[in-house]
Amino acid sequence: MDYLDYFYNYLKKRDLSLNTIVSYKSDAEQFLDFINKPALSMDKNDIVNFKNYLEENELNVSSINRKLISIKNFLDFLNEEYNASLTINIKQIKMQHQQYLDDLIFKEDFDKLINCAREYKDNRAEAIFQTLYLTGMRVSELLQLEVTDVGKNYLSIKGKGNKYRTVFIPPKLVEVLNEYIKQRIAKGDKLFTGQRGPINRQTVHNIIKKYAKIAGLNINAAHAHNFRHLYCLSLVEKGLSIDVVADLAGHSNINTTRIYTRKTKEQLMMAINEL
Repeated sequence: MDYLDYFYNYLKKRDLSLNTIVSYKSDAEQFLDFINKPALSMDKNDIVNFKNYLEENELNVSSINRKLISIKNFLDFLNEEYNASLTINIKQIKMQHQQYLDDLIFKEDFDKLINCAREYKDNRAEAIFQTLYLTGMRVSELLQLEVTDVGKNYLSIKGKGNKYRTVFIPPKLVEVLNEYIKQRIAKGDKLFTGQRGPINRQTVHNIIKKYAKIAGLNINAAHAHNFRHLYCLSLVEKGLSIDVVADLAGHSNINTTRIYTRKTKEQLMMAINEL
């Protein structure tokens, strides 16, 4: 038996419903697959990255909170049954329902990131930032891109739920990608590479955090999903209807798109002050 089987038996002793037990075990298994390392060596960064991953895949808040609760129970199990010393306060990163959005990046923040990448002559970083913003791609979609995709006006990419959608590639992004290709480190089919070959999700997050710190931006806003927020928000501000933005972003539920277009607390305050 492995940790998950023992966790299942541990939950059964707590008089929980079968559905809850199955969900907790399934969530813990998904989390362990995601971090891809021994359970007893997990840390808070693993949980934060997992939360960001769930958010990027547009799970609703209640589903993300349930998964975080499942991880909390799994941590309790490891501490009680294996004398682990995992004192991660998951409650601090638990998402809450809000009527406004916090910790976003805006166009001026994006411009600062681009300027920093250019100052450091980091074509790859600029290409990643521009691709995320100008196409609204998720990180998982960005990592699918291949060199042969550059130059096309649009792509058919596999998104959430293994559904394919059309992503349009503006000419100015093609220019940026062509400049990046000239200096690619590793060769191969995948567009975004590093010393050891194709980069992964964690590398993308590290690049964003690095340049957000250099640019003096809110580090809590420095994650890939915020480029997608900015993409949707920019389209709405240019006059596109919510249903058109939903199609472009690949949202099956238009209410997801509405979340992307909510105002921040500061924007709401400014609107009230202008009354």
